Amino acid sequence: MNPNRHPAQYYRLAYFLLALAALFWAGNFVLARAMHANIPPIGLAFWRWFAVAVFIVPWAWQDLKKQWPIMKAHAGFMLALGILSVGAFNTLVYIGLQTTSAVNALLLLSSVPVFILLMSPVILGHRLNAYQIMGMVVSGSGVLLVLTQGKLLALADFGHDAGLLWVLTGVISWALYSVLLHKLPKGIGGSGFFAVTVLVGVFGLLPFYAWESVVQQRPITFITDFWLTVAYVAFFASILAYMFWNKAVDMIGAERAGGFIHLMPAFGLMLSALLLDEAITVAALLGLGLIFAGLVLAAGKSIWRKSA
Repeated sequence: MNPNRHPAQYYRLAYFLLALAALFWAGNFVLARAMHANIPPIGLAFWRWFAVAVFIVPWAWQDLKKQWPIMKAHAGFMLALGILSVGAFNTLVYIGLQTTSAVNALLLLSSVPVFILLMSPVILGHRLNAYQIMGMVVSGSGVLLVLTQGKLLALADFGHDAGLLWVLTGVISWALYSVLLHKLPKGIGGSGFFAVTVLVGVFGLLPFYAWESVVQQRPITFITDFWLTVAYVAFFASILAYMFWNKAVDMIGAERAGGFIHLMPAFGLMLSALLLDEAITVAALLGLGLIFAGLVLAAGKSIWRKSA
C-alpha cells in the first residue's frame, strides 16, 4: 500500500505514540534519580522486570512456544542479548543515577548511535564512509564534553563522577545489544523474543539483587513510593512504551520513527529541570548539540543523495 494514501490522522497517531514512548522512557530515568536515595538500583531493576515478566510471558506464550526450538539452538546468543539489554542496560544506568544527575545520564544516553557506529565495522563488517567518520568525531567531541562537564583539558579527571562511568557502561551495553540484533536468527522476534530477554534479565539480576540486599545491606522497603515507582517503570516505561513504539514503527516504518528517539533527552532535560531542579549548563547543551550534529552529519550522504 502506498503510505501517501493514509489520512493525516494516521500519521498524527503514529507520531503521538512515538512521542509518548520517548516521554515514558525519559520519565524512567528521571524517576530513578528522584528515588535514588530510597530505592536501591539493582532492586529497582529486578522488580521492574519481574513485574514486566508477570504480564508479558502469558501474553507472549504462544509466540514463545513457536520460537523456542530456534532460541534453544542459539541459547548462548539469546543469553547474551538478554543480559546486555534487560539485565545490564537499565541496571547500570540506575547505578549511575545514584551519584550523577539525570541531566548527565540523559545526555550520555543520546550518544548510543555513536557507539553503534563504532561497533558496526568490527562486529558486522560494515565499512564507514567519510560522512560517518566525520560524524563520529563530532559526536565523540560532544560525549567528551558531557563526560568532562565542559572541562576538556582535564580528561584524566573525569572519573571523579563515578556515576557517569556507570551510565557510559550502560550505553555501551545497549549499543552492543543493538548491533548484535542484526545477527538475530530468522524466526525469532516480536513478543516471544521480548519475553525471553525479560526472563533472562530477571534471572540474571536475581543473584545481584540478593547481594545488594544481604551483603550491601540495602534491602527494599516495600512502601507505597516503591510500588508506585515500580508501577511506572514496569507499565509505562516498559510495556506501554514498547507497545507504542513497535506499533508506530509498524505504521510508518523504522526510518521515519527512528528520529523520535531524540525526543528522549529533550523530554528528560525538561523533566529534570522541572521536577528535580537540576541545572542545565551551557556545556551540557553544547555537548548535546554536538552529539546530534554528528549524527546528522553521519546520515548526510544518504540525505543528500535523495535531494540531488
